[in-house]
Amino acid sequence: MIDITRTIGPDTVVFPGDAAPFISQTHRGGYTLSELTLNSHSGTHIDAPLHFFGSSKSLDMIPVKRFFLDADVVAIKSQVAVTVAELKGRRIDPGQAILFKTKNSDLPRNQFHEDFVYIKPDAAEWLVDTGVSLVGIDYLSPDRYGDTDFPVHRTLLGAGVLILEDIDLRAVSPGRYQLVCLPIKIHQADGAPCRAVLRRLV
Repeated sequence: MIDITRTIGPDTVVFPGDAAPFISQTHRGGYTLSELTLNSHSGTHIDAPLHFFGSSKSLDMIPVKRFFLDADVVAIKSQVAVTVAELKGRRIDPGQAILFKTKNSDLPRNQFHEDFVYIKPDAAEWLVDTGVSLVGIDYLSPDRYGDTDFPVHRTLLGAGVLILEDIDLRAVSPGRYQLVCLPIKIHQADGAPCRAVLRRLV
């Protein structure tokens, strides 16, 4: 079992403009109690269609079976973007997940990096056409930083494909796995932190 979840804490990287998570603890009456303040897209998290489409499904409306998936971890050579050229010829089973391991996994966590590897819009369209259920990326967004049209989010979420963001794939080799990624069940959630775990399939 490989935990690919980023720990939410002081070193959590946040998208520019988003509030950093805040955790405080009190010790009284023989017990410890923590107060958490965090964005719904903090740390390793899942985006629901509601994130970009106001009349679409929130995360708590997604059937729980969607969070148990066969998944391919794919190593991306490009230092810039996930492209169709690197995906063509790859066998994709309808309903599976695909997780992209890029240079992002090794980026220092002391600040936000604008030059993270993103997914090209035509690659997102290719993924939708293959029938994937979930797409994962090892940074905070599948869209190029500064692209305020968010074409990848809109293409994937508009087709009902869930997006798993900010996964930690440093200890993961490319290959086929079983993925479990259970988000916190929050009413009308546009996104929520989750615990994401991989189990290698022999």
